[in-house]
Amino acid sequence: MADETTLTVAVVGATSLIGEELVRLLGERQVPVGDLRLLGSLRTAGRKVDEATIALVGPDAFDGVDIAFFAAGPTVASEHVESALRAGAIVVDVSSRFRLDETIPLVVPEVNAHLLSGPVRPQLVASPSSTAVALSVVLSPLGEASGIRRVVVSTYQSAAGAGKGAVMRLSKESIDLLSGRGDDADERRTRRAFNCIPQVGALEPGGATTHELQVVEEVRRVLERPDLAMHVTAARVPMFFGMAASVAVEFEDALSEEAALELLRGARGILVHEDAPDTLPTPADVIGSQATHVGRVRSDPTVGSGIALWVALDSVEKGAALNAVEIAEILLRGRT
Repeated sequence: MADETTLTVAVVGATSLIGEELVRLLGERQVPVGDLRLLGSLRTAGRKVDEATIALVGPDAFDGVDIAFFAAGPTVASEHVESALRAGAIVVDVSSRFRLDETIPLVVPEVNAHLLSGPVRPQLVASPSSTAVALSVVLSPLGEASGIRRVVVSTYQSAAGAGKGAVMRLSKESIDLLSGRGDDADERRTRRAFNCIPQVGALEPGGATTHELQVVEEVRRVLERPDLAMHVTAARVPMFFGMAASVAVEFEDALSEEAALELLRGARGILVHEDAPDTLPTPADVIGSQATHVGRVRSDPTVGSGIALWVALDSVEKGAALNAVEIAEILLRGRT
């Protein structure tokens, strides 16, 4: 520990989009960081982030660490989380490594923060995908009020969801096409600039993708509804940051548009936009926001009781880094 009142915090994957955002949020919020330890692979060790040098992650890198954030992907989490746990650190993993592990809490603080309390607090917690974060925050208050029978979701994912490399690739393709240099991208890869790709993740038997299947299971876990009927179609669109989703929910009990709006307005972490055209939330508009934005709330007349709505959020900040930091803040209460 840095001293008796501050914490030693490690961020693994500090040069990733989420890692950079974690470092920024730790500097802005009330986490009492005394020593911030940035860790990376052989490829990134030695680089600078805000004047701090990235050290090489390894078995001894977590000595004295109070809490460790993993933002470097599932492979790195598989290799190094155990070392952090053995060193006594609390671990919050933002990768997909532990999201479907029934023995590890999967937490969205607005929905199931109770998993972080109790006489024995978990030492390892998984943070869901940004899509699952957004859907869980919105579906939770509606489901508690009227019971959810079925959910159909279409998501619109930015390049940021695939990491820095994807953002750079979209930038290069866009510049090449706009400057008249043509499309010289690898023919084996579908062009992302000025395009819409109906596939996020690898295709699985049956036609769904790994991402779509994982989102369903993550939302089921967070809502504690293992039987929830849910269908997801995810598309990669030519945005650099942010994400949005069109959501149609069928309920067990009657729920009017007015009642749904009232529930969403009163829910923690949600900002409801009225339906005037100039107030509808778009991914570009909500970058930098720490809320889940909801608009176009309306009745769905095709089912007995249904509501359709639009969701937008900053997938890097709200959907990933902030969710992880809020988990840590709850776990650390009373330790400092």
